[in-house]
Amino acid sequence: MSSRQPGLTRPRRPRPSPFAAAGLVGLAAVTVLAGADWEYGIGFSLVEIWDGLTRANAPMRGLADIDLGTLLGSRARSGFLETLQMAVVGTVTGATAALPLALLNSRLGAPNRAGYVAVKLFNNIIRAVPDLLWALLFVAAVGVGVLPGILALFFFSLGVVTKLTSDTIDGIDHGPVEAARAGGASHPQMLRYAVLPQVLPAYTAFSMYCFELNLRASAVLGFVGAGGIGAVIDFYRGQGQWDRVWGVVAGFLVVVIIVERISALVRRRLL
Repeated sequence: MSSRQPGLTRPRRPRPSPFAAAGLVGLAAVTVLAGADWEYGIGFSLVEIWDGLTRANAPMRGLADIDLGTLLGSRARSGFLETLQMAVVGTVTGATAALPLALLNSRLGAPNRAGYVAVKLFNNIIRAVPDLLWALLFVAAVGVGVLPGILALFFFSLGVVTKLTSDTIDGIDHGPVEAARAGGASHPQMLRYAVLPQVLPAYTAFSMYCFELNLRASAVLGFVGAGGIGAVIDFYRGQGQWDRVWGVVAGFLVVVIIVERISALVRRRLL
């Protein structure tokens, strides 16, 4: 026997709005036109992709003869150590400098309007420059090696952690803030006792997430001379030793997965 009462009908799912439908159609049309092989397209072709992946000296063919023994070599071990050092130093220094900037980058933490605008403009400029471009600039300035990689990751961490933490500050509970002000606390005291305790867990989680990003980014920075495991991959790539390239990539993938799992467990406890 049906439990539905007479005269009652199941509610219908609302139809998508004409604006949403037109937007989806327009997005699909732009995607097809941008990828098509014509004057204003990029000439996307599945045939060319397949031909490139299956040619005699294709990088993907190295997967069949992957050389995990490469990880035991001094070059690979040195690259992994440099990558870890770059990620740790770049993240710690960048995240440490980001905390006071995050306070100044929020409406609640900035002491005045001029300081807020200046710090926000500075942070926008920092985040507008990709980490790879930072690495290129510092390689040209200080030379090839680990130092330009650390400096690039420092500025990347500074921009990311400052942005995420300042957004968190603007959304905290204002009850403790108002209580501190009512008790006669100065602006620094209000930040110390009413704001920081609320944002420190999120700030720590953002810093750990940034460490994961920096660990991955270090594999790319090495291609422009910024050291780390990326320099090792670029060396084997230049010699056409794709079996060793994939061996290093496999080892790096394992390291990233382990670090990501540990970081995720810690962030879950913090938040």
